[in-house]
Amino acid sequence: MRFVIIAPMTYADTVKFIVAMIIMMNPLGSLSIYLQLTKRYALDERKKTALQCCLAITVIMVLTLWIGKQLLDLLGITISSFRVAGGIILLWTGLSMLQSKESPLSNTPEDSAAAKELQSIAIVPMGLPIIIGPGSMSTLIIAANDYPTFFYKSWMSILCIGLALFMGLILYFANEIIKIVGESLIKVITRIMGMIIMAIAVGMLANGIIGLMGALR
Repeated sequence: MRFVIIAPMTYADTVKFIVAMIIMMNPLGSLSIYLQLTKRYALDERKKTALQCCLAITVIMVLTLWIGKQLLDLLGITISSFRVAGGIILLWTGLSMLQSKESPLSNTPEDSAAAKELQSIAIVPMGLPIIIGPGSMSTLIIAANDYPTFFYKSWMSILCIGLALFMGLILYFANEIIKIVGESLIKVITRIMGMIIMAIAVGMLANGIIGLMGALR
């Protein structure tokens, strides 16, 4: 009989999870895209879309957290190989952020063009893939694998709800925030977040490679 020892989710792990998710959601970058996609909206319609987007990303994050690992198992994908793939995605995203560019993995010209034809952009493309893209989903699935108990998943679900509310507030008060922050400061903050996410990506890649090498022995 094989026993698996699960390491506790410490305060530092919780902070790392929150920071990684905030960086991957890229609040200021997402805010800039949101304003572009809703520039023809009335103020009331823009605020309503922000609330819908908040609900959408909550559902996406919680579902990914609870059933993402099961989907990987169903497809026969090991968590080590997923760590490597996720690390590459994060590294690419961080490099794009470092150059103050929107990652092509999160938003493509086709997404923006399609958004103009939709009545609501709350779920697609804002919720998925702009705010919750491949990097965010990778972070959630790996966190769920590292802390698989009901208690830790419930705790991370609460954190995800808080993150969604945080993102919803930013979109809800988009006009006010962009006037205070300005485009120049957004670019500076985006570069700093890019450096942090690249550091997280290197750690994820290293753990994935170590796991794959162990499986080959």
